[in-house]
Amino acid sequence: MRNQLLKELTPRWILFLIETFFLVFAFWSAIYLSNRLSISLSTLWVYKYAFIVNTIIGVAGMLIFHTFSGIVRFSGIRDITRVVSFSLFQLVSWLIITSLTVSTGLFEQVRLELLLINCFLVTFLFTGFRIFVREVFQISGNFHKSKQRKRRIMIYGAGDIGLATKKALEIDQDTKMQIIGFIDDSMSKQGKSLDGIKIFSPELAFRKLMAHHKVDEMILAVHNLPSERKERLFEFCSSRGVKVTIIPPLQEWINGIFRINQLKELTIESLLERDEISIDNISAKRTYNEAVMLVTGAAGSIGSEICRQLLKYPVVQLVLLDQAESALHDLKLELESMNKQVDICVEVASVRDKYRIEGIFDRYRPNFVFHAAAYKHVPIMEYFPSESVLTNVKGTRVVADAALKYEVQKFIMVSTDKAVNPTNIMGACKRVAEMYIQSLSDRSSTTKFITTRFGNVLGSNGSVVPLFKKQILQGGPVTVTHPDVTRYFMTIPEACRLVLEASVMGQGGDIFVFDMGKPVKIIDLARKMIRLAGYTPGKDMEIKFTGLRPGEKMYEELFKESEKLLATHHPLIMKAKKISINQEWLETEINDLLDAALQHKQQRIRQLIKGLLPEYQEHVLEA
Repeated sequence: MRNQLLKELTPRWILFLIETFFLVFAFWSAIYLSNRLSISLSTLWVYKYAFIVNTIIGVAGMLIFHTFSGIVRFSGIRDITRVVSFSLFQLVSWLIITSLTVSTGLFEQVRLELLLINCFLVTFLFTGFRIFVREVFQISGNFHKSKQRKRRIMIYGAGDIGLATKKALEIDQDTKMQIIGFIDDSMSKQGKSLDGIKIFSPELAFRKLMAHHKVDEMILAVHNLPSERKERLFEFCSSRGVKVTIIPPLQEWINGIFRINQLKELTIESLLERDEISIDNISAKRTYNEAVMLVTGAAGSIGSEICRQLLKYPVVQLVLLDQAESALHDLKLELESMNKQVDICVEVASVRDKYRIEGIFDRYRPNFVFHAAAYKHVPIMEYFPSESVLTNVKGTRVVADAALKYEVQKFIMVSTDKAVNPTNIMGACKRVAEMYIQSLSDRSSTTKFITTRFGNVLGSNGSVVPLFKKQILQGGPVTVTHPDVTRYFMTIPEACRLVLEASVMGQGGDIFVFDMGKPVKIIDLARKMIRLAGYTPGKDMEIKFTGLRPGEKMYEELFKESEKLLATHHPLIMKAKKISINQEWLETEINDLLDAALQHKQQRIRQLIKGLLPEYQEHVLEA
């Protein structure tokens, strides 16, 4: 341990001795220069006390400002700032000493001219030494890298981010990369150079440059690249064995500086995400101002993202409700680090527990409730229909009734496209919950009940994407239920932005249906993910068809034929025309359904759901 400590301290003491030498050399040089390059030994002797005082001031300043503590070859602005501060400290100290001793004449030979020259020389020598060492290491590093095969890089985007990427590649000593050129869509930039590197048009780069030069990697250094363009770029690169990486968002840069180790692999989420979804932030800020928010299922993928996005608005309190205590704790810590102004509260509870939920509502008196708690796994819930009913139907009723009782301003339920013409218990339960929420809007003049309905979200719990990632990491095979199965997909942040927008525009009794874009074939999704991992589908990794799972559809629907869709002011949000529901009949049917669930009468549950939802197509489970 002693040897290790000595090893760590040795470079610092060497730098300390070098800086002390510079200190002495600078002072004697300043004496010489201030005396017009003409000085005798007898004259130098007059400065002996000044030399001693200057050395004491200098050593003290070096210890105070830690000028010798940095790693010289990585010297930057912070190190230079320390040196300048040290030089000014030395100058000011001398000015104070000479003013205090003016009557004694002890340091009358130490004139302002000498002190200014000394200050300049100290700054020059200290910083010059650091720059010299840094350049030597960079030249030696480049010489070492030149002997090794470099990865040939194209940077897509010749703007500020592209330039930052180039500089990050050049600074990193361990990076064995050679920049072949920039690619940019702007015709005004094409044919010109950026920091000595030529800018090509995409067509020219793809047709000639990438065909004649072995390009190993394409770095996407642009954040607003349309998703269709991004996908075509990926298809082109992956078919030629070119790796595609992306620059993270600016807010993820460290102290505003991009470092090459922050490069991210292109993900399936970034390929499938659409252009940035805009929401009415002004209305949202006005609506959420000074509001208390309650999110059920807060620890889940949708609930947690709703919480993150709510922190962007002037809410005063955010209540996180879930049964998963560890995940809740982690989320609380994350949210507190994001926004220290909002009071983040945690409640471990089940949405089935009426008295517990009412106690929470009584304590916090929330203005808005986002109900995301639900069982979502289709095949599993086919085997446990009573659990699906108790959480997805009873849990929704308990929370919604509490919202009605405590006069919550708005209740927003997160639903699913599986509620449309359901073929599984999970989707059927969500449809019953939708009907109950719609029925409450007719009973309340205070609370506005809103439902949001959308398809699969990428990367959520139970999503096919994490399953495919795991299977690819294990070397395959990647399992797909059927070659013709399609699904709608949306990223979690996209879905949650639309949920917040719907919560602002909703006036009660609304079912908002999100525009999910084009349906995606699961087989195509699997192939893209395999190529993203650097493999060739069917060659390097097998795709295996397993057959449809219990309750699974070939394709999903976002609305029924009887639900006429109406446009809203947001192009990606439509509203299903409200259907009148007999409240008395619905209450009776739901009560019977909950009784059957509490007694775990599985077949009775299916019969009652069929009575509630004539469109429900029961899936017969194999014995």
